[in-house]
Amino acid sequence: MRKVVLFVLLVFGAFYLTAAETPHLRLLSALEKQMQRAAEKVAPSVVSVYVERDFSQKEGEEIEGWLPGRAAGQGGQYRTRPNAPVSGVIISEDGIIATTRFNVRGKNIKQITVHLPDGRVFEGVRLGYDENTDVALIKIEADGLPALKFFDTTALKVGQFIAVVGRAEDRVSLTLNIGIISALNRISGNCFQHDAQLNYGNAGGAVVDIYGNFLGIASYVSTESPAGQNSGVGFAAPAHKIKERLKEMVAGNRIEKEKVPYIGVVAAEGAEDVKGAVIARVEPNTPAEDAGLKENDVIVEFNGKKIENWDDLRLAIKECKVGQRVKLKAKRTVEGVEKIEEMELTLGARPF
Repeated sequence: MRKVVLFVLLVFGAFYLTAAETPHLRLLSALEKQMQRAAEKVAPSVVSVYVERDFSQKEGEEIEGWLPGRAAGQGGQYRTRPNAPVSGVIISEDGIIATTRFNVRGKNIKQITVHLPDGRVFEGVRLGYDENTDVALIKIEADGLPALKFFDTTALKVGQFIAVVGRAEDRVSLTLNIGIISALNRISGNCFQHDAQLNYGNAGGAVVDIYGNFLGIASYVSTESPAGQNSGVGFAAPAHKIKERLKEMVAGNRIEKEKVPYIGVVAAEGAEDVKGAVIARVEPNTPAEDAGLKENDVIVEFNGKKIENWDDLRLAIKECKVGQRVKLKAKRTVEGVEKIEEMELTLGARPF
């Protein structure tokens, strides 16, 4: 009898909760269906790419940026790349496939095979790549392919829903990972950040909005956990950046990493109440040292812009170019007397 009463209470409770949450469930169901429709819209253009490698040979190319498989504390060493299919996206009817550079980098590649959703299989040839967005191109000899159209990604918003659509290990099934855009202008302004889960399989897949518009390629994967797994943060090359550099990549060119301006100072901790950027340390053999900046100096003006904190200084430096000559003002206290020092320096290139 007691079990019967408990069962009735559980059924009643479940019915009550379902009835009470109907509006929320309808909303979630609508979002669920919309994401499924978005994935289905781009599915004909999402391909499986298998890269056959000679793992007895080193890849033979310098590894740059955040890539799948880096374990924290390994000093730039990377875990062995899995011998498994990855994802790519058809971006032209005549057989241009975009994927992440990591998927096709290295000199130990024996063959690239592209599996289309309709079952056809083609041998692929690697073209050019962009080190800034981690995007590379593959060419297959085919025509009339269902290419995705580049969406205008110049006005993306933080908090916007996105999905990463890739191909599973069986080369047929879709994978769908949902998240939001969590930051813009990452990786030196070349990518946007999102929290949809990225891994070896879906890296190189299509990033879409809830309407299935093609926003870009799932590229850099942050793997800053001790086990070298996805830390929950991923990056994507926006469609407009890919489009800007498409001709160069199709021509087989390597677009080198943009140089980031650098002065060579380290921020002081616990100095948030001081107006300006307080220097804890000046790195040796840097523009800052050459200009005469010292520990405990407080930068209050840089290239004509008022500096009230380190964010102001970072932004002011970012707006400049490597090799540019700039003026700055720094407060310095000597024997209890505070004075303003005016200096000039030539911006260097960040060495890391």
